[in-house]
Amino acid sequence: MTGLFARIAFGGLVVAALATPAHAQSIAMKLTTTTINDPQHLFLIEYAKRIEAKTQGRIKGEVYPSSQLGAIPRVVEGIQLGTIEGLIAPPGFFRGIEPAFQVTEVPGLFADVDHAYRTLTDPSFHDPFLAVGEPKGVAVVSLWPHSAISYATVRPLRTLADFRGKKLRTLATKMELEAMQRVGAAGVPVDFGEMIPALQSGAIDGVRSGLVVMLGIKVFTVAKYLTAVNDTMIPVTLSVSKAWLDKRPPDLQKAVRETGLELEPWSHDIAKDFAAKSEQGWRDNGGEIIRLSAEDQAEFMRRVAPIAEEVLGGAPDANTKRLYALLKESAAKHKK
Repeated sequence: MTGLFARIAFGGLVVAALATPAHAQSIAMKLTTTTINDPQHLFLIEYAKRIEAKTQGRIKGEVYPSSQLGAIPRVVEGIQLGTIEGLIAPPGFFRGIEPAFQVTEVPGLFADVDHAYRTLTDPSFHDPFLAVGEPKGVAVVSLWPHSAISYATVRPLRTLADFRGKKLRTLATKMELEAMQRVGAAGVPVDFGEMIPALQSGAIDGVRSGLVVMLGIKVFTVAKYLTAVNDTMIPVTLSVSKAWLDKRPPDLQKAVRETGLELEPWSHDIAKDFAAKSEQGWRDNGGEIIRLSAEDQAEFMRRVAPIAEEVLGGAPDANTKRLYALLKESAAKHKK
């Protein structure tokens, strides 16, 4: 992955180089993510470069990876207030503002990351999903799948039975917590920045996340066993502050949105490239890659697949039910 990481470093230099006195009147666009050295980080570097070029320096992107602007709750608040301009992260982080943002994080729906990309970017789902948060102050300008879910643990999970009794870090969503319960584990919500300390202290036994993400933050230093289940695809969005965007002239608003859309296919290719190299990267750092038997894999999926219908199909709010129905239709259309 040296070449990709070199591109990240080079991109950072490009962004820094553009921040010159000649652009003293530029409008700052602070862009942040929880991760580093992964497709989300690279997306922000590329977005900053493109938005500055597209607007001839009128908007200057500033990239802050690895939660440099604060933990997710603070950043989400900043997006709403307009003090932080953009966050790339799973849209479920905004579920407290708009419950429909969680519909893309369903287990068992996508055959693989390409199926997820075709589904999520189909205009029948993509366009209404991007618009759903605007009344709540969140303008989504890009959507694409980051990677598939794996489980990094202190002790190996070689069988489905090994999940029983384990405390695994999840997001605080009903679907993730329910998924862990159905395979006998306990979902424990832990802030992204606290995952490694929680593993070191024994507060959790493992982390439910994407291999690409966990490799980037070196989870292998404390949890070297990686069980690749791929039960859920991790979607990510670039969410922009509507309060900030509305203050910009129409041409700059258009540039902000267009740049996000233009980067979707580019980001999908980058994410696939990272994923293809990540398993070897994990092994190169002393980790082990594990896969369940065909029987255990099928049983895992059988248990978690109904959760989305139960949680989202019966959701009390209209937006969630509407977008979940559109997502299912798109997934069915694009499944090979």
